[in-house]
Amino acid sequence: MEFIPTTADESLPGIDAELAVWERLKGAFDATDEGVAYHQYPIVDKGGETFDHEPDIVLLHRDLGLLVIEVKGYRIDHIDRIEGHTWYLQNISQSRSTPHQQARNQALFLRRFFTSEPALSDLDGCRVPVNTFVALPNITRDEWEGRGFDGPAAPRTLLSDDLTPVALRDALAAVRTFDPLTDDELVAARDVLSCGQPISGDRTSAPRTPTRRGEHYEHVTKGLRGLDAQQQEIGMLVPPGPQQIRGIAGSGKTVLLAMKVARTHAKYPELSLAFTFHSKSLYDQLTALVERFYRRFANDDPNWDNLDIIHAWGGSQAGDGIYYNACRAAGRDHRTFYDAREAFPDRDDYFDACCEELLDEASIPTLYDGIFIDEAQDFGSNFFTLCLEALAQNQRLVWAYDEAQSLTSLSAPSPTNLFGTDENDDPVLDLRGSYPGGVQKSHVMRQAYRSPRPVLMAGHAIGMGLMAEDGPVQTITRTDGWESLGYEVDADFREVGETATIRRPDDHSPHPLHETPAAKPFVETNAFPTKGSELQWVADRIVRDVAEGLAPDQIMVIVLGYDYVDTGAMLANELESRDLDANGVWNGDGKTFAVDDAVTITGIHRAKGNEAASVYLVGLEWVQHPEYRESAVHRRNEAFVAISRSRAWCTISGTTTEEVPILDEAERVQAAVTRPDPSISFEIPDPKKLANEFEETDDIQETALTDFIGS
Repeated sequence: MEFIPTTADESLPGIDAELAVWERLKGAFDATDEGVAYHQYPIVDKGGETFDHEPDIVLLHRDLGLLVIEVKGYRIDHIDRIEGHTWYLQNISQSRSTPHQQARNQALFLRRFFTSEPALSDLDGCRVPVNTFVALPNITRDEWEGRGFDGPAAPRTLLSDDLTPVALRDALAAVRTFDPLTDDELVAARDVLSCGQPISGDRTSAPRTPTRRGEHYEHVTKGLRGLDAQQQEIGMLVPPGPQQIRGIAGSGKTVLLAMKVARTHAKYPELSLAFTFHSKSLYDQLTALVERFYRRFANDDPNWDNLDIIHAWGGSQAGDGIYYNACRAAGRDHRTFYDAREAFPDRDDYFDACCEELLDEASIPTLYDGIFIDEAQDFGSNFFTLCLEALAQNQRLVWAYDEAQSLTSLSAPSPTNLFGTDENDDPVLDLRGSYPGGVQKSHVMRQAYRSPRPVLMAGHAIGMGLMAEDGPVQTITRTDGWESLGYEVDADFREVGETATIRRPDDHSPHPLHETPAAKPFVETNAFPTKGSELQWVADRIVRDVAEGLAPDQIMVIVLGYDYVDTGAMLANELESRDLDANGVWNGDGKTFAVDDAVTITGIHRAKGNEAASVYLVGLEWVQHPEYRESAVHRRNEAFVAISRSRAWCTISGTTTEEVPILDEAERVQAAVTRPDPSISFEIPDPKKLANEFEETDDIQETALTDFIGS
């Protein structure tokens, strides 16, 4: 039995009684019991108004079905009389209560989620039996019976005498008049309660014996998804202050952050919140995720007067943004990208320079009670400081960033690097440990669900140059750093020049196609003498993908290099000559990325935050072009970001010469990651000679996200 608290607010009315029953439940059930229990399950019927607060305790058990327990901290002298469903109260602020009706309404509401799932419903209704109790931990059975509240017609009530381990199990088991849930029913019911429905795919069955790529991909996109216990705690628990979420590419941080935004908005509707991001093409995706999660939590639409989903920059034409709104509130003119490029020609990060200028020249008024930042790895420290300045006193700033996925840096910024220290040399934001109530201040997610294991390993190997002729360009030189990315390590990093070998356990890349030989290989590479021959081959392979059942809009081509628009246009012509439509994203409005029935062709910046079944990385030779970007680190990070956009297959190509051996390196990587037991071996470098070394943060809570949609 797993026990998942979804609130950390110890000041709520009646919380002491709820915690008393919650702890007794923990004592009554153990690891041998199959199920899950929630304290304050996150649903409120704001739309229908059938109940006005979250169910105190929800318990799912293979043998007991679903139980909803309403907890009341009343003493016996608080109850004057009970007439039907109504309890008339005295000596407290409430005058009446309907606890059994409340629990029943909550149970019926939850039951709707089950009946919408084919695996949990049939012509007779819901396959998961649902029962309700009222728990009164401050009233004994003698007191209850002495007032005449018992009897054959009395509703199910758990009194203090019933809260010993044996008595509690017996009392709950008394409802059992049905067969235990089957394995499939238990798994599906748990997935429903985990709030997996908002991110789940079509419930129609994928082909049992797939033979084509399109059929294989249905096993990736279809079906009910579920989140595990740790993930639910992260998504459902609202921190009272700042929190960071870091994780490997494809671990689902975007979904998790959207869930947390919706949960915060549902639990504290009076707060003014902002959800911000770096890639403009994420706007529709983030809005849809927040809306779906909010409807799941509140049975209503969000109050957009108190919730902004806005780009970090913004502008008079682009609309609201954190920086733009802060400029207006401070009475300052904002800078556009072109203004910033002219004003700060020596700065690599124009946006961060704009934020620094605003902070130096103006006092930032309070704009929000909470700010949530996705793609945090792409922002400089001044943007974080701006967000902190724009917040109310509790500093409810939550940010999520990808490990090793910034376009410009491998290092993940620590809170001290972002916010600095105070006059006593203490961190301005101390994210070690947890808040009262158990909410962790910092989390790391090391399981990757978007990309198959070979794709992710290839991305890390090429992105860091682990198998380059001259050794790694950038890498992790600590065992715990590799472990935080989900790898097992055979190495002593103190022994410079010796061999290190990394492997990725199956359970850290549990892709739906992992054990499907017919879907492999997931990684392919090819080298060409000319760009024209490369593009013709890529176009032919895309035609093959479509012939094997992939929709054109499930295919993404990411072109590296300064001339990506010209190269992309050449590829579009090749596709059109083969009767396939192409969508060059540079022709769009900046917010739309994929277009129905068209192959997406993009540069690296617009690709960030997006994904596709089949990804083609064109122009790998640019990774070794000395005039492209400011450093080898930047060039290789772009390659990693491109590769990690794949949800199934990744094809890497480029032109090659003796002076540009990157395709030979890619071929070695492909051979290493497509073996039955893939591993990558590399020479341990001297950290002082690396272009970039991964930075590790202490005191983090490890977790994972078992959804498959993330950024």
